[in-house]
Amino acid sequence: MKPLNHAERNTRLWKFALFYVLALALPLVASYYLFSDGSIAEENQKLKRELERTRDEQHKLLVQLDTLTSHLQRIELTDRQLRTESNDLVVGDLNKRTQDYLNAIAVTLSELRRDSTQMQFLTNKRLAHNILRDFDLFRSNRSTVDFLRQSLDKKGIDVSGKEEMAAELAQTKQLLATYQAAAANRPAPVMMGGGGGGSGSGGGGGGSARAADLQRRLQESLTQVALLSDQVNFANADCLRLRSAGMSKEQRKEMLEQSRKGFVAILQNPSSEDMKASVEKMIDSIDKELGRKRGIFGYK
Repeated sequence: MKPLNHAERNTRLWKFALFYVLALALPLVASYYLFSDGSIAEENQKLKRELERTRDEQHKLLVQLDTLTSHLQRIELTDRQLRTESNDLVVGDLNKRTQDYLNAIAVTLSELRRDSTQMQFLTNKRLAHNILRDFDLFRSNRSTVDFLRQSLDKKGIDVSGKEEMAAELAQTKQLLATYQAAAANRPAPVMMGGGGGGSGSGGGGGGSARAADLQRRLQESLTQVALLSDQVNFANADCLRLRSAGMSKEQRKEMLEQSRKGFVAILQNPSSEDMKASVEKMIDSIDKELGRKRGIFGYK
């Protein structure tokens, strides 16, 4: 026995089946076109290759940076030993060891510079350039430090003993003044006292010669200290100038201004004419880059 609404039930059943098929067909068709398109798979492979390349580049950077850091630590340890060592043979061996470390740093930087030209990603390339810039600045400063150390060794001046030399000079001057006052207040010598007067005069002459020698040594030390101070300040200002090369326009301008102030400070009381000429050349170079002209009253 058929139900009274048989026709209506069949109609609604067909409608349900049709909507069910459509609802099922849409995601199936979309999935088919999505997974059958080869460009998506190629894009995934490309992303995987780029990720692998990035990891390789970062791994090389980390290895080279670890190598450079280890060389720096060895150089620092060697410098500590140099400051306390007095044996010439040991000092020569330590200097040779330091030079070997510096040569190893130069080789590693050369490899890093070669690898940076082959890097594909801007972040890794920028990081490599920053490392190269910082270590080039270190090598420049290191050359200045080695030059100053060699200059001190050649001149044989112990700048650290400046205070002791000044104290010894003051004592000698005081002793000389005492001798001169005693000689001035001494009565006219008789025949028997001629020898005593001669010995007093001889003592005064010896004290005067020692005071002159100490004065000369102190002046040499002061001159050397001033020269070393100017050279260190020159190196610091030049480092600021070199560091500005890889910065933006505003940061570069600010860094050049700081470098210029450092050079102008040296120019206020230069230790030598050569230092003055070198500082003026650097200031002229910075002013040219900043678009400045020298004022009527000199550098400001």
